[in-house]
This record gives sequence, structure tokens and C-alpha cells, in this order.
Amino acid sequence: MNLPARVDALIGLRRHEVGTGVVGLVPIAEHTRHAAGGLRTGVLLAALDATGGLACGLASLPAWTVSTSLMGVLSEHAHTGPLRLDATVLRASRARVVASVDIRDEGNDGLRVGHGLLTTSVLDPAEGPPPFQRPVRAEPAPAEVDDLEAAFGIEPGDGPTTRLVLHDALRNRWRILHGGAVAMLVDTAAARAAGGGVVARTVLHFLAPARTGPVEARCTVVGRDREAVVVRLSVHDTGHDDRTVALASATVLRAP
Repeated sequence: MNLPARVDALIGLRRHEVGTGVVGLVPIAEHTRHAAGGLRTGVLLAALDATGGLACGLASLPAWTVSTSLMGVLSEHAHTGPLRLDATVLRASRARVVASVDIRDEGNDGLRVGHGLLTTSVLDPAEGPPPFQRPVRAEPAPAEVDDLEAAFGIEPGDGPTTRLVLHDALRNRWRILHGGAVAMLVDTAAARAAGGGVVARTVLHFLAPARTGPVEARCTVVGRDREAVVVRLSVHDTGHDDRTVALASATVLRAP
């Protein structure tokens, strides 16, 4: 299969078309693990976007789809792995395809650890859909990664603003920033703005493509209690008139 797999390779994601849905498997490696021992939420959101996006794209053939909104909720934060994502199309129309994604820990008797919803918009690309054979199997060789944030072009730092440098490995086949990379940026930025912790709930809306970069996630803390911090984020393509390309909200559980 010739679908772009560079973001998949960074997180070790494999995707298989099974029946009318798509199954994704993502391992837990040292570079993708968070402080609580489980898979980083940004990695899981990137896997959710890619797995649900493939299910939506296949349901839209001979057209294809792009992500417009993504929601992910985690109920468990310590994982054995690999995590399995089962994407099922809930609704498909000429304009929109929506997928539900269940997330289970294969290494812990299939325990359900989260759930996601992905909404996509149908488009008719001039070059047609990506080339593939059915049933689709996307199994890129895992990339050797020491620092996950650096691999995603995310600059070190803390505080309310986090920056991502857009390099070619982060672009999809339409030459725009991959939705999974946006999700990783949002996850990293929210945790930094909250002063640390694990992101448990994320709602992400894609408003426009990021083409130039650097891309900045700007955060505002809008609520906090003893257990969690709620962060509002706006994501901007600073190299393209600073236009807003995404909006998000994230709930960050405080570090114990």
C-alpha cells in the first residue's frame, strides 16, 4: 500500500481493513510513554485520526476525506499495550463521514481504555484517492526515535505557547500538516500550559490547512481544581498570515 506512512512510522502504528471497518494497533515504546506509564495521549490521538480517517476515506470512495473534528476520551492511563483501535463508520453521506473508534488494551485482556469520534469532510481530489489494494494493510517499518517531540518538530519549552516546525515528514499527501501532528502539538502544549500531567480528554476542530509554519499552539487555562486543569487552545500557522488552523480544548489530569 502506498498511503503516506511517515507519521504512522513515528508512532509505530499499523492499520488493517477488516470487514467494513479498520483496526489499528499501536505499541507502547519508551519514546511514546507518558509519566503514568501509558501511551501518550497525543500519540493515541494521532493513531485515532489515522485509523478513523482510513475508515472514513474507504467509505467515501471513489472520493476521499479530510478530518474536520476529533474527540478523544481516556478512562485508563496505565497501559500494557499494544493498544487496539477499532474504527467503525457511523454515518456516510456525500458531504461528511463520521467514525467511532473504540480503544482497548490488548495486553490487558482487551480492557476498554478510551473512545474517540472523528468527523471528516468528503473531497474529490484531482489526483483521485490514494493508491491501495483491498483489503488495505498499512504496515510501515517503525522509525527509530529518541525524542518524540523533536521527531514531530515540536520545540522544547514551557508556558502558554508551544511551537512546531513544519518539515516534510509531517505533511500528508496534500502537502499540509498531518492531523496527527496537530494532535501531538495540542497534547504537548496543553500539558505544558497546565504545568504537567496527562491529557485525559481532548476536543479538536480543524479549521484550515497548515501549509507553511512554524505552527503555534497558544493556550489559556480556563479552569482548574485539585485533580485537573482545563486548557483552551488556538493553533496558528505563523508563516501564513498567522491564520487560525485549529481550535481545541483539553482536560489535563494533574501529576500525582
